[in-house]
Amino acid sequence: MERSAAPLAETTEALLFGTDPLPNVVSVEPAGADRVRVYRRSEGGITVEEDRFRPWLLATRAEPWAAVRPRPEISALKGDLPLRFLVEFPSWPAFGDATRAGRDAGETFFRLRSPVEQYLVRSGRTLFKGMVFEGVRRLQLDIETLGFDPMAPGAQVILVALRCSDGKEELLALESTEEDLLRRLNERIVDLDPDVIEGHNVFNFDLPYLAARAERAGTPLAWGRDGSPVRIGQGQARFKVGGMTLPFTPVYIYGRHIVDTYQQVQRYDTAGRLGSYGLKNAVQELGLTRPDREFVPGEQIRELWRSDRDRLVRYAMDDVRDVDALSRLATPTEFYQSQILPRSFQAVATGGPGEKINDLMLRAYLMLGHSLPTAEPAREYPGGHAELLEVGAFAPVVKCDVESLYPSIMLAERITARGDTLGAYLPMLEELTRRRLEAKVMTRLTRDPGREAERGMWEGLQGSFKVLINSFYGYLGYGGALFNDYGAAARVTVAGQRIVKQVVERLTETGATPIEVDTDGVYFVPPATVRTEEEEFDYVEKMGMGLPDGIRLAHDGRYAGMLSLKLKTYALLAHDGSMVLRGSSLRSRRMEPCFRAFLRDSADRFLRDDRAGVREAYFELADRIRNRTLLPADFVQLTTLNEDTLDKHPKIKRLLARPTSGPAPRTGDRLELYERQDGELALIADYARDENADYLLRRLRDVAERFRPLFPTQNGFDAFFPSLSARTDLLAARQQRTSAQLGLFG
Repeated sequence: MERSAAPLAETTEALLFGTDPLPNVVSVEPAGADRVRVYRRSEGGITVEEDRFRPWLLATRAEPWAAVRPRPEISALKGDLPLRFLVEFPSWPAFGDATRAGRDAGETFFRLRSPVEQYLVRSGRTLFKGMVFEGVRRLQLDIETLGFDPMAPGAQVILVALRCSDGKEELLALESTEEDLLRRLNERIVDLDPDVIEGHNVFNFDLPYLAARAERAGTPLAWGRDGSPVRIGQGQARFKVGGMTLPFTPVYIYGRHIVDTYQQVQRYDTAGRLGSYGLKNAVQELGLTRPDREFVPGEQIRELWRSDRDRLVRYAMDDVRDVDALSRLATPTEFYQSQILPRSFQAVATGGPGEKINDLMLRAYLMLGHSLPTAEPAREYPGGHAELLEVGAFAPVVKCDVESLYPSIMLAERITARGDTLGAYLPMLEELTRRRLEAKVMTRLTRDPGREAERGMWEGLQGSFKVLINSFYGYLGYGGALFNDYGAAARVTVAGQRIVKQVVERLTETGATPIEVDTDGVYFVPPATVRTEEEEFDYVEKMGMGLPDGIRLAHDGRYAGMLSLKLKTYALLAHDGSMVLRGSSLRSRRMEPCFRAFLRDSADRFLRDDRAGVREAYFELADRIRNRTLLPADFVQLTTLNEDTLDKHPKIKRLLARPTSGPAPRTGDRLELYERQDGELALIADYARDENADYLLRRLRDVAERFRPLFPTQNGFDAFFPSLSARTDLLAARQQRTSAQLGLFG
């Protein structure tokens, strides 16, 4: 299939940002069967306009759709790609009837399920043009309740904390009836008129809880800009972060967007530094905790409501301040993407990268009146090069990586989707790359005091460009992509493997010790002649000189030490003494806190060559387990109750089947569990000094297994970390210290 010339350079900006420059659009919503409402923010508040909307789909044949009544308008698109007909319907109901009939008849067609997305693709509009993140009216919300089950006896909403992005704060408390509290909350939402409502775990807890209590009280949460109530979606939606997709409860508010900072901080944490994404932990690990921050354990809320409401109020207000802090850090990337993508802000914040590039390509081709391909069937293709070269403790360590490896290869070798007959794909990628470099320069130039807001805008822009740039490669292998091309994806990864192997060869030839390779980066011990940070940068620059044009090797981190255990499983000791653990076996959030602490402490000690300290810590923790001196919080098991929990975990199923005095857990609730002496699970709230010591000692040994690669022999590991039980003579096991340490590292 021949490829026509790439679109004219002056159209590339339109391909990326849409053709309609209408500024200050904060939301678009359906308004009946054939119209939409466009909400725009001005100095005087919100203005509302209505626009005509014709639902549409793309089809491979015209004939079946011509027979539909009422008759749609059918236009032939240029080119000979399979989706050659644009079919436009007079109303949304007519569109729905036609798509059901087409599906039943086995027709091949493509449609977007969201009327808002359909409108934005065809109109060329996007949200928030001409606006900065700081100019959006955001409202942070947090609730305090009596119990986690909104339908349980005694359940109530007792406090609602609100904070506006302009710094105004207020607290609504239960004074007479819950119905009165909810009515006052409705009035405040309408008066404050936010464009975005933010909360931490707001999809799975706050909004469903409020909606359930409102329904019980007969007071709908009329928060929509048209007066409609908050709508809780059926079933569960999926949120994509990295290689995972996580379930959440979809919630919609007409004319407003919902952003969950629990989700956004996970996307922000691409380096995997955070041990937990709970609000308090995330804020603390990111260094955002205020000195006077109030903390209240969940089990104390009911008591404090009776005895110390002022403390509970301080706690609730601190929660919304933390939500604002996390949002300012993690959300601008999604916000600035919404100025490019034909999607709502909420859809951008929850959607996957493949869907976003699909929308860009779809809009580009329809803008140029051209036919589109259909998606290739999914198939396997080579992945990135990952290799473990050395195991053990190393110091010092530098990481180099090829900046935007796959997008750079695509641009350098002109690799694009075979279905892109217009040549729109690479010009969009080039333009995003150029704009990102400009934004990075502006970020550096706006570091002066007083330019924080401007710098925040440039940081958000460069972050949004980076996410989209890196999505262009993944799109080639995305099963739902109209322009996917598994052959092109394979060519990119093979080229990437070749380049990173070339980097490893150069490092080895010049006296460095490569430790681990992962797709686009290499951890290595620099040659002895490279000592300072400046010398590291110079060395990495020299290593990149022989790479192909357009491929740039960059210094991407320096560390006091690295403990290499398995492929993609290691600990990094920063020069400031902080520790980062990588790999699911070191970072499991389901691991009991005492074992997470043991892992981190042991990795630190191994790196500092304190072998005796590691072994002593092993036996000290075993002592505490046997003597039952651990706190319940030390060995709690955390799990979220979802559709799969009961099928996969029969012990949890038996636990939930037992009678309980408290409210029955519901889907989405977080369960805090421990294993009893009889082997069954129990809620930590029912702890009775009956934890299973043998189970915990087995878990301790299992956790120590992470360090087995450091031992050259099975006997060496077994002597250093012996298997223990409640009946083991710990004193005798401890006395085997000398011979055990001789087995370490040979």
